[in-house]
Amino acid sequence: LVGESQKSGDDPDGKYLGDTFGMAYAGDSIVAILAGQLAGIAASTRGPTGPFELSTGFLAAGGLLAALLWKENIASKDKSSSNDGKPSIKDAIQVVRADPKIILVGGVQSLFEAAMYVFVLQWPPAISRAVTKSFGEGAATPYGTVFSCFMACCLFGSTLFGQFAKMGIPTERFTAGMLAIGTIAMSLATYTVSSSATMSLSALIASFFVFEACVGMYFPAIGTLRSKYVPDSHRSVIMNLFGIPLNVLVVSVFLSISKLGLNGALGVSSGALALATLFMIKLNFAIKAKPSGTTGEAVSA
Repeated sequence: LVGESQKSGDDPDGKYLGDTFGMAYAGDSIVAILAGQLAGIAASTRGPTGPFELSTGFLAAGGLLAALLWKENIASKDKSSSNDGKPSIKDAIQVVRADPKIILVGGVQSLFEAAMYVFVLQWPPAISRAVTKSFGEGAATPYGTVFSCFMACCLFGSTLFGQFAKMGIPTERFTAGMLAIGTIAMSLATYTVSSSATMSLSALIASFFVFEACVGMYFPAIGTLRSKYVPDSHRSVIMNLFGIPLNVLVVSVFLSISKLGLNGALGVSSGALALATLFMIKLNFAIKAKPSGTTGEAVSA
């Protein structure tokens, strides 16, 4: 998206990127709300495999549209890169080491998304346990409806991001606040899961809703930050490098899930979010210390 806007000349300075990302993820949330309802209907008529069967048609349609409408995204070449301008892993590591701000942005991405993926696989048993605790054995959990509510919260978060962008508030500043709120919400969820209080369902749902609103803000925010700090010529390799600690953390949690349990897994998410908050605060201090421009060319998010 960012690369195409620069190549076409429609938004060479990235002035409208924040608004664009906000609207794009708001649209994603609306589609996800509808998907949750359709998945619930499919599950009730076709059983547990119904939503997967339904998703096949949408995936095929998406693949067809991408093949017909999308252009190939070719990153700009960097003369300092080896292999005829194609960046290698060694080149990408050198670029990252040369600018600490790239490390901070990549660290935020790895930590937040690791926390999010752990949450994605742990919220169903957490909600189910809370429903059973509140309503007794045999109480059904409306997973499709809960998912749609989560996506409504994401819609609120992405819309809020768009409003902040229009107000001219620096993305780095409100992203730090968002990460702090997400940490508090996940910590509350972790405490609630370990609590034996009868009314824990309300607190758990509220904390999950707040975290999902933070997720809605996160995606347009991280896209904007990547466009500012990660050079286009090395972006794909750099993002793959930061995908390594992300996957290591997520896989480690689920390999140890029998020892960690639900409470421990959510606790790891809380810790990852807290570290991401510290990274973003450090990025804000780095910007104040050296209020320079971007590290390189803006890149597609």
